[in-house]
Amino acid sequence: TVLLVPELTFMTGIPGAKRDCRMAKDVAREMLLSPRQHYTRLTNLLRRINENPEASAELMRWGLTLDTDIHKTQGRVLPVERINLRHCSFTPEEDLSWNKEVTREASISTINLNCWLVLYPKRLQDVAKVLVSTMESVCGPIGMRVSHPALMELKDDRIETYSKTIRSVLGSEDKLQLLLCLISSSREDLYAVIKKLCCLQYPVPSQVINAQSLSGHAGKMKSVVQKLLLQINCKLGGELWGIDVPL
Repeated sequence: TVLLVPELTFMTGIPGAKRDCRMAKDVAREMLLSPRQHYTRLTNLLRRINENPEASAELMRWGLTLDTDIHKTQGRVLPVERINLRHCSFTPEEDLSWNKEVTREASISTINLNCWLVLYPKRLQDVAKVLVSTMESVCGPIGMRVSHPALMELKDDRIETYSKTIRSVLGSEDKLQLLLCLISSSREDLYAVIKKLCCLQYPVPSQVINAQSLSGHAGKMKSVVQKLLLQINCKLGGELWGIDVPL
């Protein structure tokens, strides 16, 4: 058994974390800390070690002592970069996130989605229709136009069904801009097959969406679709944002 000290450990990967959302959130809450939280954790650890007679005796046996504080040095603070969109520029907040701005303003360049196909199993028919409707309604602010796609319903969600349909469609259609596949759950095997077909055998931009990520209130659906459109725009060759790079 290997016991790790949380304050001195950095997360690299945990098998099964992708499949267990609750476990992933719990691990992230404990491991992905801010600098101030890291400092507090480390100083508390040092205090507990120094106040523990057994721990102090073990350190003395090895001729070691621990300072009551961590080493401090002067760090370099870089100036904040301005983010440029098509019609405006802005300075990010302290958390360096600009999700709101890029979904409310036009991207530097966008590619209109005119010829695309949506594949979905029969039981996700309603989800597919709501997804397409939401994409058509929220694409305007980012400067993108989304035409109504061709919809193709699958009899089931087996890998063979997706594979056979994709081969048939992409083998006869050479003007398709995007293939969007709606799947019922997180399935790495199905995802791998779709990407292999679309990246190697029939090169075309593709987007795989887990229907579970679209469940919930309308606000969540809108937020997910906005980020989805930004991804699609990049895959089609668009440019979301940029910074001023001095020559």
